[in-house]
Amino acid sequence: MDLKEQVRAIIAEILEIPVESLDCDAEMDQIEQWDSIHNVSILAALEEKFDVMFPEDDLFDLISVSTFADEISKLKAQ
Repeated sequence: MDLKEQVRAIIAEILEIPVESLDCDAEMDQIEQWDSIHNVSILAALEEKFDVMFPEDDLFDLISVSTFADEISKLKAQ
């Protein structure tokens, strides 16, 4: 499973929605279940799973599966 699919699976699990229904490019404001409380849970789960720490300056840019996966890739490459 590639990184984007792993991120997608984690986010879908936290949002309690079928992974197939989560479009990788859909933004959080387009998904009813993805509110600010769930976003905190998503951030924590992804940081723990991938052993990264998202910079505070980038938090407002992390709004989709794709943006989370891209940021994780960038952080792992450092």
